[in-house]
Order: sequence, then C-alpha cells, then structure tokens
Amino acid sequence: MSTLAQVTALVAAMMITAAATSHLTRRRTAARHRAAVAAALHTAHHDDLTGLGNRAGFHAALAVAGRPVAVILINLDRSRMFAARFGDRAFDQLLVLTAGRLRHAASAAGGQVFRLRRDEFAVVVDDRADAAGLAARWVAAVAEPTDIHLTGPPVTVTVTVTVTACAGVAVLAPHVDAERLLALAHADRALRAAKQTGRGHTTVFNPAAMRGTTDGGPLR
Repeated sequence: MSTLAQVTALVAAMMITAAATSHLTRRRTAARHRAAVAAALHTAHHDDLTGLGNRAGFHAALAVAGRPVAVILINLDRSRMFAARFGDRAFDQLLVLTAGRLRHAASAAGGQVFRLRRDEFAVVVDDRADAAGLAARWVAAVAEPTDIHLTGPPVTVTVTVTVTACAGVAVLAPHVDAERLLALAHADRALRAAKQTGRGHTTVFNPAAMRGTTDGGPLR
C-alpha cells in the first residue's frame, strides 16, 4: 500500500473513531439527562421521610385515573401528644412504620398511598372495591401495637405504643375536573366527621348528611 493510501486509510479510521466516540458521548449525555429528569420527577412526587408519594404525586395520580376511584384520608389521632411525650425522632419512626403498614395493606387492594402532610395519609383505590371496608381495616392496621426505639444516653430503650387513626372516604369521577378538585375536600369533611365521632372511626362522605359542610374547606 502506498504512503498516500496509508494516510487516507488512517484519516478515514480517525474520522470513523471520532464519529463513533461522538455518537457514544451523545447517547451517554442523553441517558444521563433522562436519568436526571427521572430522578427530579421522583423527588418532586415523593416524600423524603416515608418514600410514599407526596401531595404532588397524589394530585398527579388523580389526574391520570381512568375510572372512578375512592379517596381515603387517614389521620393519626393525638399525634401532637405522641410527639410531645416521645419526641420528634420517635414520631418520625412512627410515621415510617405507619407508612409501611399502609403501603403493604393498600397494595393488596391495588391502592396507592401518599403522605399529604405531617400525620395525614391518603389512599387512592378503585371505587369498585369496598372503600369503606378497606378504610376500616387500614385504620385497624394502624392501631396495631408498634415498637418505637428511643435513643439517648446511656442506652436505647424500646417502647411499645398504640396509636389510633380516623379515616374519611369520598368517591370521585376523575374525568370530571370539578369532581377531582372536590374529592379531597369531601374526604376531609368525612374525616372531620369521623374525628368528631371518636378515635379509630371511619366515615364515608354523604352529601345529604353533610349538606352545608363542603364549602370553604381546605383543598390541601
């Protein structure tokens, strides 16, 4: 092979290598970008403490629901008293354990669990399920004895506590925007009614029985 041919072949090989390297670099950059976007979306829609979906994730789930669903709000009873007695770290443990119980119980029914605020969780489940019955069972699951580890000098002490919760249930037709916006408010009204009844209760939203209580409520 002549020197010119060798040079030409070398240049061609270098160009091919450069093109391949550039292509791989673009693919890796695109893959890193997609991973970064996915991580950002996950962070934006999930709670840091429990790993559950957060408020944004909850509303996103309602927005893509393709059939009527039930929204179940579950709120711990006397959580402030618990935190005051055992401390914020112990309360965080309680929240993580409660989240795990709800995730495990709800997954069996095809439900999605979210943490909306400090001591309040929401479950979105297919309306064809017995939402009221499920909510009552999940409230009972939350109330099962829980071991909390209290760390401090000089030892770590494990205490068994029992914390109850109440639940409010509302049904929503996701293809109707107004219904989607009101679903959380209705579930909140039902939850308030359950709280008024007493610890460990579950109430289903009833427009006739709760007339006049649906306006002005917080859309969390």
